[in-house]
Order: sequence, then structure tokens, then C-alpha cells
Amino acid sequence: MTAQPARLFRTASAPAETPASCTFTRSEMAIAQSVLYASLFDYPLTLAQLRQSLIESTQTPSEILQAFDGSPVLLHLIEYQDGFFFPAGRASLIDERKRREARSRAFLRRHGLFLSLVCLIPYVKMVALSGSIAHLNLEGDGDLDLFIVTRGRRVWSTTVAVVLLAKVLRRRRIVCANFVLADSRLSLDQQDLFSASQIVHLKPLLGRDVFQAFVAANPFVARFYPNFHEAGSAQLPFRPLRRLEGVKHAAEAVLALPWRGLEWACRTAYRSYLQRKAATWDSPEQVRLDDDCLKLHTHSHRRSVLERFDRILNEALVR
Repeated sequence: MTAQPARLFRTASAPAETPASCTFTRSEMAIAQSVLYASLFDYPLTLAQLRQSLIESTQTPSEILQAFDGSPVLLHLIEYQDGFFFPAGRASLIDERKRREARSRAFLRRHGLFLSLVCLIPYVKMVALSGSIAHLNLEGDGDLDLFIVTRGRRVWSTTVAVVLLAKVLRRRRIVCANFVLADSRLSLDQQDLFSASQIVHLKPLLGRDVFQAFVAANPFVARFYPNFHEAGSAQLPFRPLRRLEGVKHAAEAVLALPWRGLEWACRTAYRSYLQRKAATWDSPEQVRLDDDCLKLHTHSHRRSVLERFDRILNEALVR
């Protein structure tokens, strides 16, 4: 791989010029960006994870190690210890990752029945974990964030069903079904690093084929993460209730006629409820209340994450 001067990866809030001290090659820049971005979430990366999440680079594992070992710049900024890459001086992240992973696995086991029942809701084609639980990086007060795709425009009735199920099972406090899409609207409007990272780190529990179609419908993901491929979720402590899939299909047949009225009623009632809460939203620009897209990122971290990424990346380049 030919060493070339790197350009600074720029988010929407990045400065217009690269600091004069930047002497990164493209390979070094990709490694630095990816490790520093993951560090925003206190998450050290394995070699396999670093390869998958390389920003705008297609390096192989051997090329990553070769670039890292031969780069005084990277050796100054990043450490590789016990199989993990992390910012220099932050070796404590390794133990923290292990603690959070153990906590996340226990969390998923506790809520396995709820997740299985969500997968059985009629017309649900895909259920995926998102946010910190998708990384198995749950903090002590973390939530169960869900990304759901429905068959047709059934996003409102599906969301209401998830909310009611969470209430019945006393899970409402920790359940966040904050992104529900119809399978007719898989392309996202915001096509930046934050969205691409959110997509590649989804962990589908149901509908892996739908997830692949979702990734294909958003080609900007491959631009940011050309090494990404869907690696599956076999490592997660979750088993769907296959024996009840017949009940789901039967329910869909029964609801085939009345679903339009049910969807209208849920959309009218729940949209009115959400609009009354709008004054409490920190990020109203990240909310969508459409017929085929219900996005409830009322307290979005998008802006703060991208701004922090710009800051630590520029600080690293200056050092």
C-alpha cells in the first residue's frame, strides 16, 4: 500500500484545514481515526473490530499491524495490548470493556423473553439491538435500544405494541424503541459518519436478510466503512422462540383487513402524545413522526459525538 499524505477526516463541524504538523499516511490516519472514534465510548477495539470499522480504508489485518508497528506517529498515539487497540495511556479501558461486556450479557439474559416477544409482534421483519447494548458496552444505567423494520407502513402500531408489551412486562423504564422504519423506506436522510457507525454496529436478532437490504439501501455506509460485512449475532445470549412463529403468521392473517384502522388509531393517538412532549426534547431536529418512519432520538448524542471526535482528532494531529 503506497504511503501518501493523509487528509484530515472532516465531519460537519470540522475545521477547514488540517494542522500543519499532520504527517499521517492514509493508512495511519484510518487507524488513528477508528481507534479514537471508538474511544469516545470507552471501547477498545480488537484487531478484527478495527479492521471492520476502519474509516475510508480497506487494510487487511496484516496491513494494519504492519502500519502500526512501523509508525512512530501511531506508536505515540495508540497502544496495542492484550489484543486491544486504545489511545495511549488508557489501558484501563481493557478491564472496563470486560466489565461492561459481562454486565451486557447478564442484561440481555434478563430481558430475553421480552426480546423474543418483540420478534413475534405481527408484521415485524427485523429487530436489532442498537446503541451501547449492541456493542455489549452497557453502562450501569444503560437502556435496551431497539431498531425495528416493519412490513409496510405499520410503524405506529408496532411501536405502540412494543410500548404496551414493555409496560405489561415492567420493562418500560429501560426499553427504547427509538427507530422504527417501514421496509419501503430503508434509505436514511442523514448520511454522515455517525449514521454509518450506527448502522454497522446494529446487531440483528431477527431479519438478517432485511438488515442486509438496509445496508444496501444506504451505500454511504460502504464509503465510510469499506471493510464492513455483517458478521452475525451468534455471540449474543439470545434465542428466538421459533416454535411460536406460526402464531405470528396466524395473527398477521387475522389483522390483514383491520390493520389500516389500527395503524391510523395508533398514529393519531401516539403522535398526539409525542407532540405534547415536544417541549422536553433536547434534539427535536432528530425526531421524525412520519407515516413510514418513527424516529425518537429526543436526546440525540449525534452533535456532541461528532464535535468531540473533531476535537480529539485535531489534538492528536497537533501532538
